[in-house]
Amino acid sequence: MLYMRTVSVADGDLTARARIVAAALDRFAAHGYDAATMRDIAAHAGVSTALVTHHFGTKRALREECDARVARFIAEKQDAAAASDVLGEVLGTYGPYLARMLGDGGAASDALFARLVAVARASIDDGSASGWLRASRDPDAQAAALVLLGVAPFLLLDRLAAWAGGDPEAALARLAVPLAELYSDGLVSDDRLLTATGLVPEEAR
Repeated sequence: MLYMRTVSVADGDLTARARIVAAALDRFAAHGYDAATMRDIAAHAGVSTALVTHHFGTKRALREECDARVARFIAEKQDAAAASDVLGEVLGTYGPYLARMLGDGGAASDALFARLVAVARASIDDGSASGWLRASRDPDAQAAALVLLGVAPFLLLDRLAAWAGGDPEAALARLAVPLAELYSDGLVSDDRLLTATGLVPEEAR
């Protein structure tokens, strides 16, 4: 689940509108919705502020277009026959943006979180049906936990980059190994954590 690529300009689209959306994704991820400005987004896109306003009108409309871009990406991956890790792909492509937007709160952030949880739950259902994934006693909470684990590294990306010598992609690559081990093999060798949650009675140990 942990890989990251820079969002390209609308996957090859070099139009001014596409550059503006790509710049907005970057600036919203870097500064948050409130702190990002139309002027900064325009400068990052290499266009005038007036052109940003011409295409989108308001910063809120631009944020809505960014969220729609994420939604379209998810839909495309879910429709692809070979797509096996949609949550991983969307986080790998839009992780910094999603982490910042989910932390900002509000109805748009609620909708993004609900969409990601639905993606994770669909993966759990598919994985458990095919036998490669063990479903939790609470699959809905398992889906939310997968989103949490997927987004968390991007919330701490600056700290992780410093830990990895200044390279955020190197940090995520290093984390991918222990996280894969955690997903595949588990972390503890007995049921003490399940017992602590009350899921395993003491007398059954």
